[in-house]
Amino acid sequence: MSNASACFHCALPVIDDRFTVNINGTAEAVCCPGCKAVAELIRDSGMSRYYDLRDAPEPGVGKPEESAGEWEVFNREDMLDAFATVDGKRAESIVYVGGMYCAACSWLIETTLSALPGVLDAGVNPVTHRLRLNFDRKTIGLGDVLATLAKLGYHPQPLAPESTAAPELLEQRTALKRLLVASLGMMQAMMFAVALYAGEFQGISADMERFLRLVSFFVTTPVVFYSARPFFSGAIRGIRAKHPGMDLPVAIAIGGAYAASVWSTFYDGPAVWFDSVAMFVFFLTVGRFLEMRARHRSIDRSVALSSILPNTVIRIDGDSESTVPANQLVAGDRVRIRAGEPIPADGRLVDGTSSVDEALLSGESQPLPKSPGDRLLAGSINLDREIQMQVNVTGVDTTLGTISRLSERARYTRPGFVRVADRVASYIVVAILVVATFVAIGWSIVAPERAFEITLSVLVVTCPCALALATPAAFAAAGSRLSLLRLLVTNGDAVEAISRATHVVFDKTGTLTRGRPHIVETRPLNDDYSAEQLLAIAAAIESASTHPLARAFESITTDDVAEDVETTVGQGVSGTVGGRRWHLGRAGFVANNAAVDADDERLNVFLGDGESLYAVFILDDEPRHDARETITALSRLGLGVTLLSGDREASVKRIAQELGVHSYAWECSPQEKLERLAALQDDGEVVVMVGDGINDAPVLSGADASIAPAHSALLAQTSADVIMLGEQLMPVVTAVRVARKTLTIVRQNLGWAILYNITALPLAVAGLVPPWLAAIGMSFSSLIVVLNALRLSRMGSTEKVAAA
Repeated sequence: MSNASACFHCALPVIDDRFTVNINGTAEAVCCPGCKAVAELIRDSGMSRYYDLRDAPEPGVGKPEESAGEWEVFNREDMLDAFATVDGKRAESIVYVGGMYCAACSWLIETTLSALPGVLDAGVNPVTHRLRLNFDRKTIGLGDVLATLAKLGYHPQPLAPESTAAPELLEQRTALKRLLVASLGMMQAMMFAVALYAGEFQGISADMERFLRLVSFFVTTPVVFYSARPFFSGAIRGIRAKHPGMDLPVAIAIGGAYAASVWSTFYDGPAVWFDSVAMFVFFLTVGRFLEMRARHRSIDRSVALSSILPNTVIRIDGDSESTVPANQLVAGDRVRIRAGEPIPADGRLVDGTSSVDEALLSGESQPLPKSPGDRLLAGSINLDREIQMQVNVTGVDTTLGTISRLSERARYTRPGFVRVADRVASYIVVAILVVATFVAIGWSIVAPERAFEITLSVLVVTCPCALALATPAAFAAAGSRLSLLRLLVTNGDAVEAISRATHVVFDKTGTLTRGRPHIVETRPLNDDYSAEQLLAIAAAIESASTHPLARAFESITTDDVAEDVETTVGQGVSGTVGGRRWHLGRAGFVANNAAVDADDERLNVFLGDGESLYAVFILDDEPRHDARETITALSRLGLGVTLLSGDREASVKRIAQELGVHSYAWECSPQEKLERLAALQDDGEVVVMVGDGINDAPVLSGADASIAPAHSALLAQTSADVIMLGEQLMPVVTAVRVARKTLTIVRQNLGWAILYNITALPLAVAGLVPPWLAAIGMSFSSLIVVLNALRLSRMGSTEKVAAA
């Protein structure tokens, strides 16, 4: 045997030397019957060259699955609809193939699958580990193909069609192709232009000059008609909409220079500008590509979150189990989740204990222990052992779905600065065309032979590309950086508003405090019910509430069920338990004219039936560990800080003094909070509201900008301009710093763009700027703007930014 210590197929240690396989006349040791079967399958299929072609495998790679029976479920019609594009008998599916480690794996997979009856085509991308499979669904099932891959030792995972062709990916691929064509065309055109320019000084024959012009025409034409196509399309759209944009002068310059050069090529004109055209298109395309990448980074987090959801889940139906597409789950389903698998929906852990990684979702770096009754969030990863969960919320209604939906909304909201820049650029475009017309007329009178060249230079050098890119590039880079710093922008105007902020207003419960209140004491106020009964009634009512205080009752087990649950904003929640109407919340809400026995230092939640008080629950909630640091940092940035809370005076005053907040108010209803916020705005303050819970939704909407933690009530998140991930408050400071830096960069970009145009226009009008230099000047002006904006992408959460 050539290697007695490691398995010939998968490289794991060989413990039992009974298993061998004959490959090319040599007995090779394998570790188990599975590896023996796979190696014999490869040998008997005439593909023993696989072992010669492959690199040394990582131990365990290629070891077959214990059982391939689980793949049979993918032969069902509903699974085929979920994971393949069906056209009559033909179906196409994309499969991620785990366990590939070298190019020989691609060869083995393609050769093996192509030999299966019904497989029409199988192509593997060794870089992305994706298999594009075309098959006759009447002859072979998707599950049969997946089982074959599993037998070969790979770990296949079919991908839903919508997950394989994101619009952003298609846009990026197209842009790269256009950039590649433009770069190749520019290099070739410049090479021929050098010879033409040298010929003007040293002399060149007419035939050679005509030849160089002709080859320049051939290499520039694809640049104009393919790489520059977006500029022509944009110009046409602007004309049709009666709103000319920066694409119009660009299209005129490119089209005019190209047309004039073609005429000169075939009719022996005085000059050609193919090099200028190719250079112009290339640098513009580079600028737009960089700006596009900044936009795409702003949604990368949402894409990453969505992509970790499983495609299929194991649903438990009584005593049986079935594998179903994850998008078919409904509330009430029970799901089995193995270690290492993602959580498919929001729900509760019902069986087993484990640790869950919520890093992508909440920013929490440490695994969180979970036990029965604990909440599980879609997109988090089960780490330790198998668990079972009950689904409560699925799809777009999960926490993950809400965050993704709000992020999507922000993509289509254009900030005010961008809208203003667009309008200004439109007027500048018209002004440029007017100036170019007068320049053409003037030079036609003074020096007709230079009129076209100078007019072309004016159009190119004054194109407002830098001005048009100055603002959106900065805001796109800011959105991208904020998402990496645990802040998801859901309103395009939020960054501008936060940059101008002068005052930050905080809610207390769930915002400055951790939002994890716990019951420290239960005081029965009626002898008809015990403390345990009263706790059970309260827990039943709060089970339907999303308010942060409801978390204090989550750990209480109860068989009671609350019906007709209603939330009264700013007061409490009501529900029918055991045929009796109960109220939970403020004393005045739960009972009229009742004597109150309360703890002034801590949170008090009362239980009553509308007439009498039955219990008071004493709750406590600790401040977030970085709350004081956040308040201090905001003050150093020159921002005023106010605490508005609906809690009692003693509780609010204790937290305010502990955190160093000097302006605070207590027992504020949502309307009173809104009035206090409006008073600050009337005094000229630009207010950012940071709040958590349904009570804060009106105030979040009324503020100039608003921030809500990701775990807050759904209505509060919908009203917020920025969603803050994780358990820390310092991202509020980060938001202010990044926003201010963004506006600084916008001003720098606008200043540079204006200065460049003011300087370049007179020189171009005077005939001192040839077209090729105009193309370089304008292009580098745009690149400077984009690269300056991309500095935001390197800004850290602790980077010091001036307060002004």
